[in-house]
Amino acid sequence: MLDRKPFSNDIAEIFEITNTLSIAPCVSSLTIANVNYIIGRLEDKHKALIKTRKLLKLVDVENVGKTVIIKSVQSNFKDFEDGIQNFCAEESNHKIIITRNVKDFKSSKLSIFNPKEFLAKIENDF
Repeated sequence: MLDRKPFSNDIAEIFEITNTLSIAPCVSSLTIANVNYIIGRLEDKHKALIKTRKLLKLVDVENVGKTVIIKSVQSNFKDFEDGIQNFCAEESNHKIIITRNVKDFKSSKLSIFNPKEFLAKIENDF
């Protein structure tokens, strides 16, 4: 949403591939709130709303509820937000997380990929 090079290139490719394969990328509701907040701080609130609306057209949103928060609080995740992302994905029956922060997901039961690893996996699998 902020077109941060070189990271935005991989994300754009992931969105193209998931669209082609009719896979709906999912994010947690926490991600939507974080994206809106960061864009609002770095740009302005109006641009944040516009970009948030665009993002909502590209992804499905999984809700973060009390059980996700409790699991994160009680987990071995060093970063509370990473735990929230992980347990939100688990409760929503997702199998993977794509993040540039792979090292902080060592406690996860899910498959964790950075964007380049995910793109390589998709290329090999399809």
